[in-house]
Amino acid sequence: MQRFFLAATVMLGLSVVWFRPGPTLLIGGDSGCYARIGRELAERPLSSWLELTLAHEPFFEHPPLGLWVNGLVVSWFGPKPEVLVGLARVYASLTLLVLAAMAAEIVSRRGRMMDVLNGPTLAGFTVLGALTLPGFLYESQVAMLEAPLGLALAFGLWAIAGMLKSSTLTHEKLPVGAVVAFAVSMVAGFWVKGPPVLVLIGVVLVMLVARWMRPSVGLIAIGASLLVVAASVFAFDALRESRGLAPFFSTYLSKQVLASVTEGRHHPDRNPFFYVGPTLSWYGPAVGALLLAVLAVALKKRLKFLVRVSPEAMVLGASLWLGVLVGFSVPVQKYQWYVHPGLVGAALLVGSVLVLVPVKIDRFIAIGCVVLALAWPLVRFVSWDSRLSETQKQIAALQSSTGPVRGDAIADCSPMDPWVSGHLFGFLWDAKRVDCTASARWRFDGERVAVVTASVP
Repeated sequence: MQRFFLAATVMLGLSVVWFRPGPTLLIGGDSGCYARIGRELAERPLSSWLELTLAHEPFFEHPPLGLWVNGLVVSWFGPKPEVLVGLARVYASLTLLVLAAMAAEIVSRRGRMMDVLNGPTLAGFTVLGALTLPGFLYESQVAMLEAPLGLALAFGLWAIAGMLKSSTLTHEKLPVGAVVAFAVSMVAGFWVKGPPVLVLIGVVLVMLVARWMRPSVGLIAIGASLLVVAASVFAFDALRESRGLAPFFSTYLSKQVLASVTEGRHHPDRNPFFYVGPTLSWYGPAVGALLLAVLAVALKKRLKFLVRVSPEAMVLGASLWLGVLVGFSVPVQKYQWYVHPGLVGAALLVGSVLVLVPVKIDRFIAIGCVVLALAWPLVRFVSWDSRLSETQKQIAALQSSTGPVRGDAIADCSPMDPWVSGHLFGFLWDAKRVDCTASARWRFDGERVAVVTASVP
């Protein structure tokens, strides 16, 4: 029954990720930008990929790993919006599977409650936890860098779960595989988005303070991962310099990371209530789960019906989610994008609370997941155009247009953000955006891209 429960929840998760109502759009402020970088990479030989370019100018704002993957899929399948949105769905699908494996590993290592809480059950509820988060549902369809970073962090949580002390009394050796996996997740996350991956070190420290991890294991994992990250950074910059290119990571850290922390505040208001609205909107279930988790841990000894409480899962999920919020969102006040990597922790936190439902309900939840997973694809037949925002309608109009070719100029007479429209022009046609009053062969009015007709005197 437990494996059927897990299979049913994963089936529902994959169905929700892959079958969505409405057109497949490159939504998100920076999606067109990253798609454009991928197109420019795909049009050059692999030997030149040491240099990222945006609008054919060097790009230093993010590490290259996620953008290299964009270049690969564009080179294989073409510069199509659905290709990069499909890549985001692949990331989301893998994240669900890794979250399930991580939850099962927690029970395996800390399995003092195997008779009432098994790995597949916690894994299934963790998958459902992800599906309750509006932030995860949104990110699973957005071709930006948060989805691959979330996958790296989920892999890091799985590695941390493998480094926890076992509840058995047998002598434990150093979990080499888990330590290696942790270092891999740190390198992958840093090469996708940079500093936010350091939250994994904070999670390890929390596990050490809680005495759920041997000090030697945690310190070796932290030291080895930082060493590998540093070595990869220096090796990459040395390789670039040997090819006559400027160092990448030193420029990225000084001009992007430090500038973002010290100067690039998106919302310079110090009012802490700024975060209340976005938190409830994107992660409302996680907020409620956090309160319930605290109560469940506090009342565990008094209320015997709370038989499936897993403090390790609750603390592990909460520490990653809150670590991203406090460590990276609050300092630079760029709430939504900087806190999204915490989604994987929020999913585990919500799942560790959902698992508190009575055991007898599990089979009905599983059956419901199967029925909903089979019925969900029908949303593709629902008319969704009327529910699109104005920006989404304009993006849909761009993606359905044909005509412009490489090098064409498009006069942008739409109300769309010029950052978004300019990069979409570049990705779809390698065309150049110009102001509405400038001379151009093509014109975009927000509803269609059309040839500019000469006025009749």
